[in-house]
Amino acid sequence: MANLSLLLVEDEKPLLALLKKYLERLGHTVDTAVTGQAALEKCRQTPCPFQIIVLDLTLPDMSGLDMLPELLDHPAQLRVVVSSGTVFSNEILPVHQRERVTSLLKPYMPKELLEALGVASIQQSA
Repeated sequence: MANLSLLLVEDEKPLLALLKKYLERLGHTVDTAVTGQAALEKCRQTPCPFQIIVLDLTLPDMSGLDMLPELLDHPAQLRVVVSSGTVFSNEILPVHQRERVTSLLKPYMPKELLEALGVASIQQSA
């Protein structure tokens, strides 16, 4: 699989820096946002520059749940990995959007993040 273009949306700055560094070392292009509004502004570019958004549900300015409808309004190639300390089920989403959203319960291991991104099989040695 080719390297991915990712947006990490996380308000815990140490975690954000760690994830960014880890994913960049694996060859992925990574941008970050610490607020929901900043993330939405980056996604409003045409076309949306990201393939996957890793989205924390608890942000200082808005809920990740409130952001999902706008994020999923983008072209079908955009996927969202909900990263949260609380359980998330994509069953709350319209049926046609469910396959584009997966979740990852914090805390998680790097291998679990790669699995959620769909790249674990090629990143074994990392």
